Amino acid sequence: MFAFLVNALTVVIGSIIGLLFKKRIKKETCDQVLKALGIIVLLIGIFGVIENMVSIIDGKISFDGTLLLIISITIGTFIGEALKIDDGLNKMGSKLENRFKKGKMAEAFVVSTLLYCVGSMTIVGSLESALGNPETIYLKAALDGITSIVLASTLGPGVILSSISVILYQGLLTLLFVILGDFLPMEFIKGLGMVGYVLVAGNGLNFLIKDKIKVANMLPSFIIIIIIQLILYFI
Repeated sequence: MFAFLVNALTVVIGSIIGLLFKKRIKKETCDQVLKALGIIVLLIGIFGVIENMVSIIDGKISFDGTLLLIISITIGTFIGEALKIDDGLNKMGSKLENRFKKGKMAEAFVVSTLLYCVGSMTIVGSLESALGNPETIYLKAALDGITSIVLASTLGPGVILSSISVILYQGLLTLLFVILGDFLPMEFIKGLGMVGYVLVAGNGLNFLIKDKIKVANMLPSFIIIIIIQLILYFI
């Protein structure tokens, strides 16, 4: 149940290692590693969406939830843009940056928080952990720890602060699933996974392109897909 604390700890340890070796790693090397990481994250996002959409029935491949995903992402992004969630997160990071005077803290906090907290592994891992199987969260913890080394050496100490986001977000998810896990249909998990992996893909693109996608403004899509699924479930 408390596997999310291990995940947060690996983020802190990885960040510290990255900061310690920051001066010994060339900026060009870090940039290339981040781009390579961006490609991997993008592919994970794409394949994750496909995995949650594809089903094989009687030997035939079918795609489920395409329309649901489009509607959820569209409405969710519209709401996020209206609420300016991305701007709010960046302002929060900027306040921390001004307080601690440590450089790219805003960017590091936002990028790492989204990377560690968004995705099917977070959702499914929290559910499994709540039901007594923490293996998925432990695997995610290992991946996040390695990623933290690269991010911290490039973006700075703001990456460490994302461990707080991991504790709050994954901790709340785990608590929620402890209460609801036995009653939550698998369709809900797949729906949340689809949305999560779209955001993961967007975050991967942000490592590769100049004009950044405001991935944080897509976060309300999680709420929208839950509402739609609840409506469909009780109809």
